[in-house]
Amino acid sequence: MSKALFIVNRPDYFLSHRVALAKNLAQAGYEIHIASVNHESTVHLRELGYQFHFVDIERGRTNPFKELIGLFNLFKLIKQLKPDIVHCITVKPVLYGGLAARLLNIRKVVVAIAGLGSVFTTDSVKNSVLRFISIRFYKLALGNPKLTAIFQNEHDRAFFVERKIIPKARTKLIRGSGVDLTKFSLSALPTTDKKVVLLTARLLKEKGVSEFLQAAQLVLQQRTDVEFWLAGDIDPANPSSLTTKEVSQWSKIDGITFLGFQKDVYSVLKASTIVVLPSYREGFPKALIEAAAVGRAIITTEVPGCEDAVINNKTGFLVPVKQVKPLVEKINYLLNHYDKCVEFGQQGRIYAENNFDIDFVVKAHQDIYMS
Repeated sequence: MSKALFIVNRPDYFLSHRVALAKNLAQAGYEIHIASVNHESTVHLRELGYQFHFVDIERGRTNPFKELIGLFNLFKLIKQLKPDIVHCITVKPVLYGGLAARLLNIRKVVVAIAGLGSVFTTDSVKNSVLRFISIRFYKLALGNPKLTAIFQNEHDRAFFVERKIIPKARTKLIRGSGVDLTKFSLSALPTTDKKVVLLTARLLKEKGVSEFLQAAQLVLQQRTDVEFWLAGDIDPANPSSLTTKEVSQWSKIDGITFLGFQKDVYSVLKASTIVVLPSYREGFPKALIEAAAVGRAIITTEVPGCEDAVINNKTGFLVPVKQVKPLVEKINYLLNHYDKCVEFGQQGRIYAENNFDIDFVVKAHQDIYMS
């Protein structure tokens, strides 16, 4: 039986963003293997009939000795499995899996560049050093002529091609991981007394969480007909994450609610009126295409990834990045114009149907796997 190995930083991310790809390969007769860190969600992978392999590729860790061990163990796993397809997803799996697969001469290697990551989006002395190292590591990992790199937006692809990390001929553009339009069906706006402005994301500063909270505070000083919800967890492995203390402090403001991680995102989206993501940069934000599918007006930033998920003034608004005042203005505008929320939501659903159907994404990956 043919084998496909997915290497990913977290099993729960794989389940929420990529499991449709594994299901498609399984239907085609492939034995599915997942390599990742341990997580409670691994039980769901096994329930699907997939084989899980622990590899120590912890996000945010920079200890050279432990990183070498993680790379070596991943090399051993690939050598043992001899997979026909290796698909690496997120930064460390792409770097380590790409290099190991190159050394082992795997027939088909696919890597998913889902954004550049905080090393490239956040300036610091440490990140400057890591950027220098990462670019050279990427050149090694992606130098395999049998490898295809998938990018979610044109900006990220241009970044890699211009720096001669990979030739454009070995790249593909697939906008996001898709949305199940049946599961995320169009939903009428709620008729509750208080409208809900929602952010669904990990609680990272680079997701624009600070700007969202500042905007919420200003809007709540002006009106009482709105609540601000944040659906997502802190991420201790990420240096830009909010702390538990910060969450506790912001929670004291009446009208701001931290929901934590939500398994049923659809129900949260249905309860919302407006979806906001003031991110600093994205690959292609799944949160926004899910919001569009459900029929919610969107406010997001004029940055790579986000600007590709919204048609400005048709499915939502684009605002300058890291600026609170324009965000407040657009939130207030939509709160004051219910008809515009309806219009944007209807157009967003059409946009999602025409561009983000999960079936499109699965077919595009299938073509790459079988090429």
